[in-house]
Amino acid sequence: MTYIPTHVQIETVNRFCDARCPMCTIKFVPDFAKDAPDELSNTGQARPAEIMSFETFKSITIKFKPYVDKIRFLSLHGCGEPLLDKNLPEKVKFAKQEVGFKEVGFTSNCSVLTEKMTIKLLEAGLNCIIPSIDGLTKEVLEAIRPRTNFERTYKNVQFFIEQRDKLNANCKVLIRMIRQQLNNHQWEDYNKYWRKLLSPEKGDDVLGLDVHNTGGKVENFDKMKVNDYSSMEDEHEAHFTKEIKKGTFDKLVTPKNGDGNVYIKAHEVEDIGGCPDLFSRFSIFASGDVALCSADQAEYYKLGNAIHEDPVKIFNNEGFNKYRDKWLSNDYKNLDYCRDCKIYLSRFHKTYVS
Repeated sequence: MTYIPTHVQIETVNRFCDARCPMCTIKFVPDFAKDAPDELSNTGQARPAEIMSFETFKSITIKFKPYVDKIRFLSLHGCGEPLLDKNLPEKVKFAKQEVGFKEVGFTSNCSVLTEKMTIKLLEAGLNCIIPSIDGLTKEVLEAIRPRTNFERTYKNVQFFIEQRDKLNANCKVLIRMIRQQLNNHQWEDYNKYWRKLLSPEKGDDVLGLDVHNTGGKVENFDKMKVNDYSSMEDEHEAHFTKEIKKGTFDKLVTPKNGDGNVYIKAHEVEDIGGCPDLFSRFSIFASGDVALCSADQAEYYKLGNAIHEDPVKIFNNEGFNKYRDKWLSNDYKNLDYCRDCKIYLSRFHKTYVS
């Protein structure tokens, strides 16, 4: 049995960002030295701050060409602000035209989404942008996304929507709020505001994700998490346990096409209550090294390098399979990097307004 990722995530920018969000645990430069220690890394040192070169990007993405008919998304973000990569439009264009990815997108705080970059991205064939806008007012947004500017961010995103409509570009806009105690009271009005500007026929939507603890690393998480968090945990545990006992998870990972390959969509794992990163999402660092999951910002393990190795073989190595086996047997709380993580909970309870 071979797992084929249906969502590929390539980090084009690592450890550079114009914001300093309190729920973010990335060791950005210059706040941290380029060679800052990191006890979570397999090397004991923080990964290099870098922007993936275009040549490296091409050498990695071309390896997915045999699988693009099964890959639903290519996301161009990771542990940094993707819009700080001046070659981002060229990377989008190459991934679309030369490799054949059907849907290419990224998430961003959109603080530096200039008019010029907007037009370049749309002309390159960008299919999805997820603006992370965590407030309906200046006070709330700038508290959650320090160093960004409320007026500029809203103006940038509204211009993107207007240009998308003007060009009739095939690009959906998913406005996303990371719900937490500071902004949860704005959720309903936030939905109403953005839905007036969006086009559901283009796939636009408003998305709500409850703040998570990035693998147990977020300081003061108890002061951020939404108020009914305990009941949400209980609901998830009961649901996941039930689905495991029913054999739903085992059935999901059983090859169905006669070729021995397993293609699992992220939402299928999320609906059960599992972690989609281990079964559907393949994350690659700017160096080409491979991450275990989206909480893995430090490179927990030396899993492999997508520049020099077959990425599908990496996705099916002993390290990934050890974690999958524990999730399939509902024993994930005994895993080093899962026991304290709440990302799966945030995804299990995420909300699309439509």
